[in-house]
Amino acid sequence: MKKTIFAVLAAAMTIGASVSAFADGIGVSVNGGTIEATGVIVESRTLVPVRGVFEELGYTVEWDAETKTATLSGEKTVVIQSGSTVFTVDGEEITPEVPQQIIDDRFMLPLRAIGEAVGAEVSWDGETKTVIITKDEAPAEEEHHTGLKIGGVQEL
Repeated sequence: MKKTIFAVLAAAMTIGASVSAFADGIGVSVNGGTIEATGVIVESRTLVPVRGVFEELGYTVEWDAETKTATLSGEKTVVIQSGSTVFTVDGEEITPEVPQQIIDDRFMLPLRAIGEAVGAEVSWDGETKTVIITKDEAPAEEEHHTGLKIGGVQEL
């Protein structure tokens, strides 16, 4: 009996902690700009909104409500289905630590998976409770220059 009561209390505290983290919200910054939607913590993992993050990274986001699948098109093609334990990047499967899921009508993806998916750097600012995602833009094609020297300085 005592074990049952303890288990119920432990479960209630866990649910309360998840709801509390969700209520507080986690700020999300992508390439120096803050996106409107906030992240959440689920099973000690931070999940961030797929649409806001990927659109800020220059991707086009398409949603199929029937299959609950998001297709992200940009530098790479990312296909994510709600509740699935994997998602694909250019056809290669990636298994996040917690599954992507819909929370409060937003499709959320585990934070580290963002980095794996598109090669972005992911960091955490504990003071402001903000996830920071940065990704350098794809390098522009090199232009060919004559390399003439003018006044001892090479012009490119």
